Amino acid sequence: MGATRDLAMTEMPMRGISINPESGGSAAITVVPSDSGLVFVNKYTTNTVYTLPTATLCKGKYFWFFNAQATATIALTGGTADVMIGADDTAADTITDNNAIGNWAFVIGDGTNFYVITGVGTWSASG
Repeated sequence: MGATRDLAMTEMPMRGISINPESGGSAAITVVPSDSGLVFVNKYTTNTVYTLPTATLCKGKYFWFFNAQATATIALTGGTADVMIGADDTAADTITDNNAIGNWAFVIGDGTNFYVITGVGTWSASG
């Protein structure tokens, strides 16, 4: 018998790519539930904060983040406190990368928490 699914995600298409330019934009990005399935490519050369929606609005939603520069960090912040699970923390407010090209994070919401699966570089949790 296979594993019981707590959250059905039978189709996970990538819906598009959002490339943030090196300059000329805001380094504070508000992610909305309808952004689910997007890959956010970060080229900002200043520290960038992506604020996720509240976890209750994101059951079955997922977001990809990719760092395409090496001069600043990407911070992923939950829409409410203590909802981020990842980077060696079970109740973080924010998960931040170490500003390395190629760092990525896959964020999945279950309606209560965000599960942050990270790759390549070092990510740290706070809050």
